[in-house]
Amino acid sequence: MSNGRPRPSPRMIVGQDCHGRWVVRDRLGLCGGWFVDRAEAIRYAMFETGGAPRAVLLAPGVVESDVSLDDGDKRPARSPTAA
Repeated sequence: MSNGRPRPSPRMIVGQDCHGRWVVRDRLGLCGGWFVDRAEAIRYAMFETGGAPRAVLLAPGVVESDVSLDDGDKRPARSPTAA
């Protein structure tokens, strides 16, 4: 049922890149990153959107980040808190 108001489009996209790393990126390419697992990626996306309804999309296919790793680095992403 529609109430006449347009549905907001997702602001953040969560998914895995072609190497299996969890990626979050916003529609404008202003923020995002790689995450150690799905839960952390979703937690970040929800934080960045303030928990707004329908603001986070869990992508069914491959999601590529707009940032590349140095020298074609293929290592798995690490947590920023990892020592």
